[in-house]
Amino acid sequence: MNPYDIILPKDIYQLAQIHIMITKKLDAIWAEYTEFCMGLNYLPSTTLIFPILFSELDFYESLLGRVRAHLPEEILRELHYEEHL
Repeated sequence: MNPYDIILPKDIYQLAQIHIMITKKLDAIWAEYTEFCMGLNYLPSTTLIFPILFSELDFYESLLGRVRAHLPEEILRELHYEEHL
């Protein structure tokens, strides 16, 4: 799926909710990746996991960038502050 094919809502509240959901998803992907890597005692026989993982990260980062472009600066500051509580 292409992140640029997704139609974003016009409502600021809905965009803020999407921002929160994507941020949580990215955090979960990184946590899963970190846990996977820490559990490795050897190089996996296939490295196909890495392109899959990084394409998923790229998808969500691109979508998050699109959402951020539509949010006012004060909302982005609030979201950034809440992420770090």
